Amino acid sequence: MPSDLERAVAFEQALRERCAERVVPFRFGRAFFNDTFPLVWDLNVLRVEEPAGATAEELAAEADRLHGEAGQSHRRVSVAGERAGEALADPFRALGWRVDRFLVMGYRGTGERVANPATPVEEVDAAALRPLREAIVSAQPWAETEEVTRMVADAVQLVGRIGSARHFAVRVNGGVASAADLYSDGRTAQVEDVATLPEHRGRGHATAVVLRAVEEALATGHDFVFLVADAEDWPKELYVRLGFAPLGRTWTFLKLPV
Repeated sequence: MPSDLERAVAFEQALRERCAERVVPFRFGRAFFNDTFPLVWDLNVLRVEEPAGATAEELAAEADRLHGEAGQSHRRVSVAGERAGEALADPFRALGWRVDRFLVMGYRGTGERVANPATPVEEVDAAALRPLREAIVSAQPWAETEEVTRMVADAVQLVGRIGSARHFAVRVNGGVASAADLYSDGRTAQVEDVATLPEHRGRGHATAVVLRAVEEALATGHDFVFLVADAEDWPKELYVRLGFAPLGRTWTFLKLPV
């Protein structure tokens, strides 16, 4: 029987595979490409599935080849195994690549923090979240053009459709101030894309949408609920207080476009 970490990784990988338009094998795994959204790094990535013997230099060379053949200016490599990711981190840094660690966290039951009952959370359609998503994306340093913002927002909707997503939001003055998505395969559920507009942070909105998503997942028969957090950022501490526990880490290595 797979561990919860293995279930979470398999769920995410299966979802990304279903978003791919092309799959290209290479020496250490497979590369996934979505040519409709070439600027979306998450959908255009080399996945290391056989890390034995792989070096950062070899993986970087494969990324140069495959992303180059796809006409893409970024380079991205993902590694699910903790030991392999840890071993590759410093060598990739030495090559000038960005190293990102992600913490996979499983829901273990009611935490010390609960949602404020005075904060109403409603289920909405994907279109209602579009202004929030575009505002969050456009504020990122890598979103240098309107095309990038539009493409990333479109890709989020694609992943949501493929992942049978449900969407939960807190509205303020009629507009969506905070939201979270819930992906599902019928047994496993992932809380994803938790976001709150900067001017509405610190008011418990993220707590409310995350816990509503969890509640809905459990009520509809899912026996495992997880999320993925940046291992270096503060939200992981919030998720612990909401009842999530760390299961393990995954890694991505990114060479930014020049």
